Order: sequence, then structure tokens, then C-alpha cells
Amino acid sequence: MYTLCINNGLVVDPATRLARLASVGVKDGRIAEISDTPLHADTELDAAGHVVCPGFIDVHGHVDNVTTYPDHEACARLSLLQGVTTLVSGNCGLSVQNVAQFFDALDRGYPLNQAELIGGSTLRKMVGACNIYVPATPEQISHMCCLARHGLSQGAAGLSFGMGYTPGTSMEEVFALARVAKEFGRVVAVDTRMQDDYDLNSLHEAIEISRVTGARVLVSHLVYQYGECVMREALEMLDEARAQGLDVWADSGLYVDWATSIGSECFRESYIYAHENILPNLLVATGEYTGKRLNDELYRTMRTIHPNETVICKTGAEASIAPAFTRDYIMPSSDTAPYNPHEGHPQIAGTFAAFFRMVRQEGNLDLCEAVYRATLLPAQVMGFSRKGRMRVGADADIAVFDPATIRDNAAYVDEGEPDAPPDGIDYVILGGKVAVRGHEVACGNAGVAVKCCKNCGCDRA
Repeated sequence: MYTLCINNGLVVDPATRLARLASVGVKDGRIAEISDTPLHADTELDAAGHVVCPGFIDVHGHVDNVTTYPDHEACARLSLLQGVTTLVSGNCGLSVQNVAQFFDALDRGYPLNQAELIGGSTLRKMVGACNIYVPATPEQISHMCCLARHGLSQGAAGLSFGMGYTPGTSMEEVFALARVAKEFGRVVAVDTRMQDDYDLNSLHEAIEISRVTGARVLVSHLVYQYGECVMREALEMLDEARAQGLDVWADSGLYVDWATSIGSECFRESYIYAHENILPNLLVATGEYTGKRLNDELYRTMRTIHPNETVICKTGAEASIAPAFTRDYIMPSSDTAPYNPHEGHPQIAGTFAAFFRMVRQEGNLDLCEAVYRATLLPAQVMGFSRKGRMRVGADADIAVFDPATIRDNAAYVDEGEPDAPPDGIDYVILGGKVAVRGHEVACGNAGVAVKCCKNCGCDRA
């Protein structure tokens, strides 16, 4: 007897990019059977007319400290409600310091499964390289490599660099750390170091990490980095690198209006005043000034008094979103982070529903290819061997959705609610448990830490 079955759905296998009418039986947290006839179980769900596929894997998140906000699980629930069952945090060079302690907290129960990268900026702080404009010393680099090796041994999924946040980071330290990731067969995620809107040398730097060290490189949130001005050129560079055999991939969001803290290097004065008309395009997304556009006075006030509040840079370059997904090595990602209720960026609640809405409306991908991009592709890039698959023995992390109605409802803070859940997602199954029914979280503690095994890169919950 199965504990759960999902009957009569359009089951999409991302490995073959094929779909068929079938029923899925679940037992002991794993997929136990995929049958041409309905199955029986303690809990039976009818998925007639709807897609049944692996739960979505979001490779770019910032949900690292589970106690920062009063409701520290709200962000994770928003991911779960849009069909995400596994989230990779620790991106852009920013991560927890103690991976094992972080995993222990997750294993006590969390809304979704979570993996963690080791952040280069975090490592710099741990060894005393705290000046973001000054390269680490050889001694500090050696110490960082030891710390990285320890974190990877504890199950971290790879390394991340936020090159734009620490402009003093030398390629010497990046290459040294990337070689450690290569030893473990883990990914290196790179938020590139752009000097201006047309800077492609930043992408060249990321590609060189793979060329020099042999490490697998994941270029972070491609549309945010290159969508406004040079998307075509960036894609051509990635195409060429892959044609040369380099292990280079990319993730990309469904929004071109990017967000970060107003006090970060990304909103430095030289950047702001090199763009004469940018201040009115900067929208405050958190804190007492939420919904306001910046002017000179508010910019200086927030940089000095409220440096940790989030501001969204409105670029208006939506036409660059769909072209990014014309490449089969690019997967959707959210760049999600925790916020207080009704604050933040709509990516936290809308990204994956927006991806499938785009697929329906634009016709740039067929449904099975889109499922592959959101499930098996990220699982393979991250080295998660039991996730992102629709096969017997795989983890029973499953999304059930209506491809005809799935859509995002989240909006920018000056237009609506950034944390409004999507429509069209019927059920989300996590570890064999029904975690979401419609707009409601039915089980908020079925998630666990996703730890990578030493030297093999496979996941073990």
C-alpha cells in the first residue's frame, strides 16, 4: 500500500522530455511506481488534466539565516507555494559560516529542502580580509581554501562569488578557491563584477574560472547582469565557451529589475552619478520609505542611515528575458531573499509561475523542455542525484500544476503585493508529504538539508 498516489496526471519525465498519462505511487518518501492505471494509497490525489513533474529546483537564493526575521520561514513558504521543493542558498559570495550548524537547524524541520554554497565574501571576513577593495594576502587565501575544504566536506554544494560586492577580490584567490571546488566536483556560482552596463569583461572573468581551473561555473542571474544592454553578446560568449568544452552554465530570473541593499557597492556614488537619470528609477522595496522613488536627498539618507534596506533598480528591459531561455544551458532562478510581509521584490513569490506563464504565452519552449529547465537541469548542474527526476527511487518531491492557468500574481511594491502567491499550482509534494494545496501550505516542516557527499557531488538528505 502506498502512502500517497497522484492519479491520472500528465506525467512529465524531464530526462526524456516526454509526457504521458500516468499515475504515481509514493512510499517512504520516494517514488515507488509510475503506472498506466490508477493506483491506491492512504492519500489519493486526482491530477486529471494537470502536469505532474518533479518539484522545481531554484539554484539562486539568499535564505541563509533562518532566524533573521520574526517570521523566518515566510520566504521559504513563498518558494514552496510556487512549486519549488529545493532551494540553493549562499549565493553572491554571502553564506553562513558554519555549514554543519546550518544543516542541523534545517533538519529539525523547514518548509522546503535547502542546499548551501560557501560564499567567497564570507570566507574573506572569516580570515580578516574585510576591506572589500583590498585583495586577500597569500596567507589569507591559504586559510580560505582550508575553510572552504572543510565546508565542502560538511556537505556544502559548492562555492559562490559576489565579485561586484567585493571589487578588490583578486583572480588569484578566485582561482585558488575554485580549484578546491573542482577537487570535490562542486559548482562555482559567480555574480559577475560589472563595471558598467556594457561590461563583458566581467563575463570573461567568470568563463576564465572554468578555463583555468576546470571547475563547473554557474553564471548567476544572467538577465540582471546583461539583460539591459548586452544580452546577445553575453549569450554568444557563453556559446563559444561551451563550444570549446568549458563547463559553463547560467541561471536567469524572470525579471530585469534587480534588487540589492542600498548600502552595497552596487549602488556606490560613482555608479549612481555615472547614470544621470537613474535615481528616479530606483524604487525602495523595504523599510519606512517603501514604495518611494529615490532623489538625491533620499539616496544619501538611505546610504547613511538605512544601508541595509532593499532598493529595486527599474531597468525596463523586459524584452531580454525570453531570449536568455533560448539556450539549453540556462535554467530559471529567483534570487529570493527574506523580507517583512508585503515588502521586497516580486521574484520571491512569482518567479517559477512567471516562467511557465512565459512558456505558455511566448511559445519559446515546449512544456517538457520547460520542466527540464526547472528540474533535471539544475539537479545535474548542482550534483543532486535523487532530485529533479521522475523515476522509481527518486525523492518524492513533486509539483502538480495546470499549464493553462499557472501564472504569477506578485507585483512591485508600488503596484501591488510582492508576496502574492501564484495561481495554477494544485499540489506540492515534499518528501512524500502534501506540503501545498492550492494557495495554502498544508505542511510547513517537511523540508531537510540537502548535503553533498564528499568527492562525489551526489545529494543525500
